[in-house]
Amino acid sequence: MQACNRWQVFAAILLITTAPGAVAMELALAESLALENDPGLLALEQRAQAREASSRADGALPDPELFIGAQGLPVDDPLDADMMTQYRIGIRQRLPAGDTLALRRESGEQERNALEARYQARKLEVLRQTRSAWIDWAAARQALAIARSSRASFEDLLEITEARYRAGTGRQRDINQARLELALLDERILERETAVDDSVSRLERWTGRIPEPGRQPKLPAWSSPPDLSRLENELHAHPILAELEYRQAAGESRVGLARQAYRPQWMIEAGYGHTRGNDPMSGNRQSDKLFAMVSFSLPLFTANRQDQRLSAAQAEQRALGHDISDRHKELRGELDRQNRLWQRHSQRLALLEQEVLVAAENTVESTMTSYRSDRASFDELVRARLALLDQELAAIDLRRKRLQAAVQLRYLAGETES
Repeated sequence: MQACNRWQVFAAILLITTAPGAVAMELALAESLALENDPGLLALEQRAQAREASSRADGALPDPELFIGAQGLPVDDPLDADMMTQYRIGIRQRLPAGDTLALRRESGEQERNALEARYQARKLEVLRQTRSAWIDWAAARQALAIARSSRASFEDLLEITEARYRAGTGRQRDINQARLELALLDERILERETAVDDSVSRLERWTGRIPEPGRQPKLPAWSSPPDLSRLENELHAHPILAELEYRQAAGESRVGLARQAYRPQWMIEAGYGHTRGNDPMSGNRQSDKLFAMVSFSLPLFTANRQDQRLSAAQAEQRALGHDISDRHKELRGELDRQNRLWQRHSQRLALLEQEVLVAAENTVESTMTSYRSDRASFDELVRARLALLDQELAAIDLRRKRLQAAVQLRYLAGETES
């Protein structure tokens, strides 16, 4: 009686979850929610804005300097002033060496471009994780529905076995086995429910929302991926590689900056001098003076500073080149692996749908007919039904695996559309 009540509750839940008015979370909605709620994208957007502002500041001249001073003050009475005392006020401007400002601005722009490329790479990663979680969730929902449907079939089988036993043509052993198979199927249903819960947790992590029960979600019918050679060509434009290339371009600017350190830095000064006292020869007040100066650094000893900085910048530039090659090889290998998985899963799924499932369904029908006429044993009927269930679940799992390979291929191709 308790088991009957339990399954009545399960049946009610199934009716609710498949009600026409309830709509499950669609893949497009999951993607939209994930992109809107991902804090990593928001952080990268702010960092790109910060880098853009910094690059403009790095390319500006240093602030001019105002100086005020006095010279020729008497030592015996500094607060007094004589004809040699002069009070000065002026302004100076430092000029960085060579093309330093332009190179700083260029380096900052490349760093900003690298952050924008990282933003696109993060966007692809969010879509990849969300699609993967959604496909696992949809497949788990479908597998659970099939397991529950199979239980209804086994309940019918138990009724037939009990009727045959009451009629004197069946065996108690068959009834016991039918009840055992129902209990084992209950365990499989609980396992599938656990898989649904796990996939819901993953989906919630990216979308920020628990998918509401609704109509059974349909797995996307994505077409075959483009030709492998086309995917290989598109791989060069992947944001992960673009980020490294922009950082390499920024590194080239840093090498240029290191070279500018071998050139002198300039400083220009101009000002006004107020002279106290009178000319002892003429007795007239001394005139005030204007002054101007130009000074520059002398980069004569470069071994411990300029040479070391140039060497470091060049080494970092070479390292970025190796990083690009290594990352490209990694992506290229993953592209080849996922393409092979797609092809193999497609072949297996076609065989399963066109031959195996058809044969399993025919076997169940023929075995049931034979069982009703006492030409097949109960064990044969149970094996036939379990084989059909296993193949139906295997078909869902193959569709899931093939779509997971497609998710990876869409990520490598840089596709953002559903």
